[in-house]
Amino acid sequence: MPSDSFKIGVNEMQQATILKVDGAFVDFQAKDIVNIVNDLLARDYKNFIINLHGCTDLNNYGVSILISMIGSIKQKNGKLFFTHLTNDQEKKLKMMGLAAYAEFVSDDKSALGTI
Repeated sequence: MPSDSFKIGVNEMQQATILKVDGAFVDFQAKDIVNIVNDLLARDYKNFIINLHGCTDLNNYGVSILISMIGSIKQKNGKLFFTHLTNDQEKKLKMMGLAAYAEFVSDDKSALGTI
């Protein structure tokens, strides 16, 4: 059975790193984002924008991966933003408590403007 491929685009900028999710954020491949964030934190990047425009699915497993990153980002006094969310994605992330630790913004440019 074919499944959506999962890719993460990384755009390192001075103010923040934009991580563009492409595909279904539902399986063990989603853990790649944790490794990317930890690598960037080790290189003194601390603000992250997760762009979900290309995200075709986000389940509870994917949300648990996102939650696992929050502590590391907060330890560095960093900020986490989610952009380009569908209504369902935003509801799910808020229901799982991420609104207390991240900001929900319409697009990347707006998120960069608040850093």
